[in-house]
Amino acid sequence: MALRVCFVNFWPGAFTEANGAYFLPYVFNLAFGEVEITDDMATADVVVSSVFGQQPVPAAKSIQYIGENHRPNLALHRYALSFDYDPFGGRNFRLPLWWWRLEWPGFAEHWRRRPAPRRQVGHGYEDLIPIDALLRPRPAMEFAHRRFCVLIAGNPEPLRINLFLALRDVGEVVGYGRLFNNPLERSKFELLPQFRFCLCPENGIYPGYHTEKLVDAWFGGCVPLYSGDRFLSRDFNPAALLNYQDFLNASHFCDAVRSLETQANAFEQIYSQPLLLQRPTLEPLIAFLRTALADILRTRAT
Repeated sequence: MALRVCFVNFWPGAFTEANGAYFLPYVFNLAFGEVEITDDMATADVVVSSVFGQQPVPAAKSIQYIGENHRPNLALHRYALSFDYDPFGGRNFRLPLWWWRLEWPGFAEHWRRRPAPRRQVGHGYEDLIPIDALLRPRPAMEFAHRRFCVLIAGNPEPLRINLFLALRDVGEVVGYGRLFNNPLERSKFELLPQFRFCLCPENGIYPGYHTEKLVDAWFGGCVPLYSGDRFLSRDFNPAALLNYQDFLNASHFCDAVRSLETQANAFEQIYSQPLLLQRPTLEPLIAFLRTALADILRTRAT
């Protein structure tokens, strides 16, 4: 019998038949074979609840999925998939959002629903990223044929704005997205190869909180100007980017960027670095889900 899974409190339009497979249904299918997606929480074997809605869920059989910089709430959910490193006694698994962007074997759907024409949104236009591409050094860039820096953003996060303003003393920084009333209604990968740098700070800093921003900037052909926690080497090659959190001073950060702008050898050294030093694997996630579901089903049977 197929495992019945109910997904609730996700972003609008998630997991509908018209939108096809998403990363979480894909992983559930890997872990359990055939999976039936249902809207009925009462008859579902497990409820996967995110943070984009307020619908109450049955705590005894729920897994919280967190795609934002929030901590898991294990008082209201039996298990969690979050950015947090802490396993909380085996009840939490760290599942960073950038994993959704990867072209896992057999997973060919867009990481989010493709936006309808003329919708001013920042996600959904990009194809999935081949994992092998992130593990290889990049060939040399035609440095002189590119513009200086781009920022694609919708959220007016203060550090993001401050770094955008500071970098304008180094060169022209072009802004796209709702933040600039300049929506980018096509794939970022069509735009990023026009620039040497991409300013791509996270909306907030917390250990383990890494979304798609850094991966997209690197795969798009830029040197990422990032701001993420100092544990990022657990996921990424720190030599492939500049991390503002290593400076904590906008002037010093801009001096480092300026140095790369004026020294071709230094730029090429960082540009050529692979973003990943080890291949990510879904096996620990699959094992976690199997253990969680066995516990949920066993508890319900007693």
